[in-house]
Amino acid sequence: MKVVSQCALCSKFCKYESWHTLTTSSSIRRRTSLLALWALLVALVLQPAGASWGAASYRVTYLANGGYGTMSSQVVTSAGANLKKNLFKKTGYHFTGWAKSTQGAVAFKDSARIKPTSSLKLYAKWLKNSTPVVTPTAPTVTGHNVGSLLWADEFLGASGTTINSASWTARYCGHENENGGGTCHNAEPQWYYPGAIKLDGTVGGNAVITTKHTTVAPPGAICLTEPCQYTSGRFDTQGKVSFKYGYIETRIQMPAGGSNWPAYWMLGDAMSTAGWPYAGEIDIAEQGGHQPWRNSAAVHYSITDNPGECCGNHTYQVGDRVTDVNYSAGFHTYGLGWLPDRLEFYVDGVRFYTLNRADIGNAHWSFNDYFFVILNNATGGFGGNWDGWSESHMTIDYVRAWALDGQGSVVKH
Repeated sequence: MKVVSQCALCSKFCKYESWHTLTTSSSIRRRTSLLALWALLVALVLQPAGASWGAASYRVTYLANGGYGTMSSQVVTSAGANLKKNLFKKTGYHFTGWAKSTQGAVAFKDSARIKPTSSLKLYAKWLKNSTPVVTPTAPTVTGHNVGSLLWADEFLGASGTTINSASWTARYCGHENENGGGTCHNAEPQWYYPGAIKLDGTVGGNAVITTKHTTVAPPGAICLTEPCQYTSGRFDTQGKVSFKYGYIETRIQMPAGGSNWPAYWMLGDAMSTAGWPYAGEIDIAEQGGHQPWRNSAAVHYSITDNPGECCGNHTYQVGDRVTDVNYSAGFHTYGLGWLPDRLEFYVDGVRFYTLNRADIGNAHWSFNDYFFVILNNATGGFGGNWDGWSESHMTIDYVRAWALDGQGSVVKH
């Protein structure tokens, strides 16, 4: 520590005359003033660099308040300092500042300078990001005029949240017609349960069906083909949104691996009254994980005009598209061009199969009525044999319904 002499100190701040003895009263007063000034100057010179004379110290603690991440606390003196820059994050939200309570208003902006009078707990404040406006581009359907967008779900939302319950119902296994027309038929060894279906939180939005190879049943799930070996998901618009005519398209990355049996399809609204096959079934895209280069379409119907009859009256027509494309390696579009007495099936804008009313002769044509949409990943049977995977994903970008050649109707129930 450097010691500064009285003479040196005074030479900085006053004119030094001498160190002679002062005897007059005025001299005594002068000497007393000089000594007081000297004492003050010594204290200032000896004070540690950067210290604040008499300043108190307080701790500032940072809390994520619903976000995630870590931030260490900070010691700030009453003389003041800048707050740390926020390091917390929250999916789907942006940081707006610091509050003094969980529900309080913003008291300090990021990195604001404060002069505390006590220790503080500061809570991150979040504002939900605005939902991006998605303006879909109308697809090109060769030979047809695509009109206005009648309905769409872009599957936007925070990661891990559920699909829109105003449009969709996620199903468990059950053969009742009111259960999405019946689920887990065809000796499928999976448990369907809603927890397998989540939004992924991406900017464009996706709904993801996660299928796991497991022997552990989810809570509340039902196995209809023992022993079940998978958990998976199925959701549909039955009783919520109905479609009749138009161009109905989805964009999907199909799940990879044998035993996966993904499908994008429709059943007639009459399922709840007339049952299958009388109500009709339209399989727009159906694939087996052991053959990821093949996409098939099928139309199921009744050969008799007898509502409620099943199942000797059932028959179907099928078409497929086989290429060198692996449909599980990326996204592809699957569409139905639907007009009175005519069904057209598309993959990536290419029509690969057409069924006209005249093609089924005197059988019952149920396809001039309202249908509901279904998306699912079943397992077994059509999907081939399991080939060792532990988890697969069916990622659905959107479902959109457009008017086609002036035809198309969507009813929200």
